[in-house]
Amino acid sequence: MVGPQQHLDAPQEAIYAPIRARGYDAASALAAMDAEGIDVAVVYRTFAHMVVSIDGLDAAYATACCAAFNDWLADYCRAEPKRLKGAAIVSLHDPELAAQEARRAVEDKGHVAVVLLPMPVHGRYLNAPECDVLWREIARLGVPLAIHGTSGGASDDFVANRFRGQPSFRTLNHAAAFPLELMLALGALTAGGVCERFAGLRIAFLEGNCGWLPWWLDRLDDQWRKYGGGEKTKLSALPSEYFRRQCFISTECDEGFLGAVIDALGDDNIVVSTDYPHADGPYPHGVDTFLALEGVSADSKRKILWHNCARLYGFDMEAIPARE
Repeated sequence: MVGPQQHLDAPQEAIYAPIRARGYDAASALAAMDAEGIDVAVVYRTFAHMVVSIDGLDAAYATACCAAFNDWLADYCRAEPKRLKGAAIVSLHDPELAAQEARRAVEDKGHVAVVLLPMPVHGRYLNAPECDVLWREIARLGVPLAIHGTSGGASDDFVANRFRGQPSFRTLNHAAAFPLELMLALGALTAGGVCERFAGLRIAFLEGNCGWLPWWLDRLDDQWRKYGGGEKTKLSALPSEYFRRQCFISTECDEGFLGAVIDALGDDNIVVSTDYPHADGPYPHGVDTFLALEGVSADSKRKILWHNCARLYGFDMEAIPARE
């Protein structure tokens, strides 16, 4: 009997074996992009952020781990810098140190986004006042803040912890961790006042589906109308208005609810991820799968694949090298 991860990996073994043999190097990533028809990719982490999800890490050590990864990723993308763009990681163990590393990673290493996990660190969450130093710096740098979850978080306050040791842990962990942590992060950054204080901050909520978004924004708006007048935090707009003004969310290539999300909220704030090289993604047919989605117009697909991504990252579309 095989375990859940082996069961997932087995059908993709032949596809990923030669890529794994190369150590997932930059050349294999570029070849995968060619197979999918992708001109430019923003490269995100997996295991590196799991390491710094441990609450008890010394703040300087956590920041040093982030810096080491950011240096490595910058070198990785240097293989083809016009097509490979790095997204730097930071941690909330010390927001001041995180702001310093964000500045170094963007200004000295060329990263195009700053990535955070959505979980609290030692009880400090995204709308804590001491995090303002980080939001201020990211806004000044002109790159997006990307909130990107994981199913392998080691933090004490992790939404999937309650499933540990229970039946079907891997299934429930993976199903719950990504969207639920993003929902809470979106609430903290909109209803929690961060978007109010930092109107120039672009925020992306990535790899947790988007089908839940219309309901969650409606729920946040409803609860703010009922309770917001008594909160110490004061907002000049509803949570959904902050989202429309400065936030983006990613859809998966095969997400069947995308059409309903567009019907409810429009297509201006949606980007797409192929999730390469994870076995639960549809590589090498991610883009084809997305293009085949029913109930989504060609114009919407064009915006989600290209124009919205360029706006999120602040790319000059004329300078992006389109392949023939």
